[in-house]
Amino acid sequence: MGTSVKETDTTDRRIRKTRAALKAALAELMQVKQVKDISVRELTDLADVNRGTFYLHYKDVFDLLEKTEDDILAAFKETLDEFDEKSVSDDATRFFESVYTLCMKNGDFIRILIGENGDIRFLNCLKELVREKCLNEWSFITKKQRPEQFDSYYAFIVGGLISLLQYWFSSGMKETPHELAIITGDMLTGGLSMKLK
Repeated sequence: MGTSVKETDTTDRRIRKTRAALKAALAELMQVKQVKDISVRELTDLADVNRGTFYLHYKDVFDLLEKTEDDILAAFKETLDEFDEKSVSDDATRFFESVYTLCMKNGDFIRILIGENGDIRFLNCLKELVREKCLNEWSFITKKQRPEQFDSYYAFIVGGLISLLQYWFSSGMKETPHELAIITGDMLTGGLSMKLK
């Protein structure tokens, strides 16, 4: 006899629950140590999952981290793809609000990944994802700079946005995604004055 839909749903829920527990445990451990110092045993003990079950899903702790990062990067790409050039230009606040909402939903992990014990691979992939979007689809951004200056401009802006996210997480996310989006827009369009009045 074949597997029933109900049995399949139950199995899928169990798999999702197991993976969620392992991801939550990894995020908790990465708050206090680097991923290279985390063992499968302490991870599974914290997640209350046996080691055999862990190896059904992941090769090792690095594999769990990489797959979690890939899931978050895919969610970022999906969010970015919702906005074409015109929608970003016409309503940058809505764009940044969507990005910050995604960051809030995945806050436990993103806070770690861009923090002290984070993973440079994740940051580099995220930066490249946004850079490609700017170069290939949001050309109005690149047209405002001389081509030879774009990488410097991009590094400055993205570095600032990542620092803003780090501050937002460390300060307890007091601002809503909408409020933070408005702040971002004000900084990008107005910035800080370096001249005496």
